[in-house]
Amino acid sequence: MKITSELLKEVDQDNMWEKLVAFPDNWQEAIKFTENVDWGIDRDTIQNICMSGMGGSAIGADLARAYVSVSCPVPVIVNRDYEIPAWVNQNTLFVACSFSGNTEETLSALKKARKKGAQIVAVTSGGKLLVDVSREGDGYVKIPGGIPPRAALAYSFVPLFRLFHDLGFADEDSTVLDETFRMLSEQGDRLADRIDNQALNLARELKDTLPVVYTGSGLMEPVGLRWRGQFEENSKVLAYGNIIPEMNHNEIVGWEQTAHLTGRLSVIILEDQSDHPKVKQRMQIVREMVEDQTVFAIKLSTMGNSRLTRQFSLVQLADWVSVYLALLNRVDPTPIAKIDLLKSRLAEF
Repeated sequence: MKITSELLKEVDQDNMWEKLVAFPDNWQEAIKFTENVDWGIDRDTIQNICMSGMGGSAIGADLARAYVSVSCPVPVIVNRDYEIPAWVNQNTLFVACSFSGNTEETLSALKKARKKGAQIVAVTSGGKLLVDVSREGDGYVKIPGGIPPRAALAYSFVPLFRLFHDLGFADEDSTVLDETFRMLSEQGDRLADRIDNQALNLARELKDTLPVVYTGSGLMEPVGLRWRGQFEENSKVLAYGNIIPEMNHNEIVGWEQTAHLTGRLSVIILEDQSDHPKVKQRMQIVREMVEDQTVFAIKLSTMGNSRLTRQFSLVQLADWVSVYLALLNRVDPTPIAKIDLLKSRLAEF
């Protein structure tokens, strides 16, 4: 199937394609509006950081956590719950991440963190969260709204990069933001070529299969989560994944009984140069062990000099692969009917 203008008009009725094209411009815009943020934080009291969010609002926090894991001197977690860890206290920096500002789990966690005396900052486009942090005098970044949270990753992530950089908790200079912008622009132009490109070719291989995404436990771990989430929300297909080496101690045995899934599984392994040498060896062995039981198995490597650029090189690829797969499946990438239905059912209680 060719990706024609007619197909785009028929299937992509909410213009997710244009949102992917705009990602580099969103990134550059976010660089500009976060240049002089006044976070109002007492850095010296911070002993741990708890970022709280859900779904597309949280993926930026996941990417930031992994990105600063080699440089941040205090523990960082991403909290996905109504509750917060018991250790949150006055020495905690609590970062509320909600694109809409109305995510009920995040608002609940924020309320509890405030009672514990945590320092609060927020990244949001508005809603109840913006009202709350404005009233309480907390630091925040107001980001543009009006698009699906998963398409607003540049707006959600860049403020968190600035936060960690301004705290002195990120070891790469802020010029990596510009390096990443250049990569996103150049790669984006290639991936938007509807005739022949890496993302379209991957989508064709993945069509009618269940993708399984494997990564190391470092920089690429949340990138694997992004791939799975984009397959699920954009392509409307189930996707699974795990971390190497952990899956070598359990899940690899499960591949012994896959005869009933013949012709239905594909494997994507995401690799970065920062992965431990033994992890890289394990990745190669895993691919060789499962290849005969899959329709398609591939190892994808990051590109770029900085950790940030490398991380987002495969994030952007995931976005495009998932939208091409949606088009091949003739499903509109934007609607999330199951999530909307679940929220309406919750409102009945």
